[in-house]
Amino acid sequence: MAAAAAATLASLLAWLGPAGTDLAAHAYQRTVFLEHGFTLWNNFWYAGRYSFISYSVLYYPLAALLGIRLLAVATIATAALAFAVVLGREFGPAARWSTRTFAVVWAGIVLSAAFPFALGVALALVALWAVQARRLWRFALIAALTFAASPLAFLLLALVLGGIALGRRPNRRVLIGAGLALLTIGAGGAFLQRAFPGGGRYPFPFGELVAALAFCSIGLAMCWGVERARVLRWIFVVYAAACVAAFVVPSELGGNIARLRFAALPIGVLLFALRQWKPRILGVAALVLGLSWNLSPLVASYASARSDAAAEPSYWAPAIRYLKPRLTASYRVEAVATAGHWEAVYLPRAGIPIARGWFRQDDFPQNQVLYGRLASDTYVRWLRRLGTRYVVLSNAAPDYSAGAEAALLRSGRSGLPAVLRTPQLTIYAVPSPEKLVTGPAPARVLRMSQAGMRLALARPGNYRLAIRYSAYWQGHGACVGRGKDGMIVVTTRRAGVVDLVFDVDPGRVLASVEGEGHRSCSY
Repeated sequence: MAAAAAATLASLLAWLGPAGTDLAAHAYQRTVFLEHGFTLWNNFWYAGRYSFISYSVLYYPLAALLGIRLLAVATIATAALAFAVVLGREFGPAARWSTRTFAVVWAGIVLSAAFPFALGVALALVALWAVQARRLWRFALIAALTFAASPLAFLLLALVLGGIALGRRPNRRVLIGAGLALLTIGAGGAFLQRAFPGGGRYPFPFGELVAALAFCSIGLAMCWGVERARVLRWIFVVYAAACVAAFVVPSELGGNIARLRFAALPIGVLLFALRQWKPRILGVAALVLGLSWNLSPLVASYASARSDAAAEPSYWAPAIRYLKPRLTASYRVEAVATAGHWEAVYLPRAGIPIARGWFRQDDFPQNQVLYGRLASDTYVRWLRRLGTRYVVLSNAAPDYSAGAEAALLRSGRSGLPAVLRTPQLTIYAVPSPEKLVTGPAPARVLRMSQAGMRLALARPGNYRLAIRYSAYWQGHGACVGRGKDGMIVVTTRRAGVVDLVFDVDPGRVLASVEGEGHRSCSY
């Protein structure tokens, strides 16, 4: 019943509701996979970034096969089924209302479109089911798939199992087997992180930390004196410690650790039921707070997406028609981020590289200047440093990180002249723009692909290329190294054409893992 209810609600939201907050990211990444396969690099977002390998290995192939909506409904139904089975086996009839509540609120994750995470959570719950059945090999396989779908979901799985291990005396064989599986998978994840380092970080506002710790504190209070809730007590302790660690140590994880909030209300209902619905004042207060923490991001996503005209391809068609014949491969475009981030889908799909995209981890520290007060000279320097020729400002509501940028452009104090105005958007030209490749002599980009570039260099020397450096870049006819600003430095001994390709081989993987500076040369 829980699975059917979750599938029904998720289907209604997926096909009849507004586009989820993160849907643009997945729509574009699915397109990349369909057109280019499992490519490990993408030149069209964020001055270059790792794709798939550093986010979700499993989700995009499945999304390409099944479609985003069908896969979302399947994963949400699976999560509701596994949640009901796991809690039913652990707590019996007391879990009934919690599982029903989970079926309803978990379907709401469609409004956030956090679909790789939803897939990972579904697999994590199935992994817990396997642990209950003491099927260790099955658990190990499903835990590995959890990591492949969402490293965040895998981390939450590890935290929950850690709390369970502290809250009771599990079977020693199960404890050792599950622990070894998690450590092995975690070690593999750490290896991939070293081999393909993102270098960015995800923000974790202090208010989010306070809310997460308040959730854990209320959960501990609800567990007090209830022996059957002892295992949950330690899960709250472990999760609170993880939240503090994620706040103190900046990383790509950041505030994502707080995504347990999407199950806050079902957890609250479970605790209230274990207390036999007493005391009612404490229980109702806890449920109200849990409901607020659980649903507030979903309500905000719904309100933002329901009136987002920028989600339609026709909205961006005038910009694409203007830019395509005027933009050479030597420049990229800054599309001021909208709340739905659909600029990050339609412009790159048209072959237009953009300075940003839709994975906030990649914004820091490269684009951190946009998140505070923004002066015109600082803004123009940032545009030139990234080889930006045009700026596209739409009339859609901006992302919170683009509020200052949009206000500066609309004020007329940016120093950028408008070259096109339509009812939907305005395009500005960057004065005296710098090309993507600069150096001791005239240079230009002849061609840019997802994971390659062709340069024309007028004479020998060192050239800066405004593409993020990776140890896997290889130059044919030149050396490729890392500049002080994290961008590529191309060194050539002769004038002419230089081809750069993104080539992963065991030697470069080991060099990246060991942290060795790598300079690739091919003359």
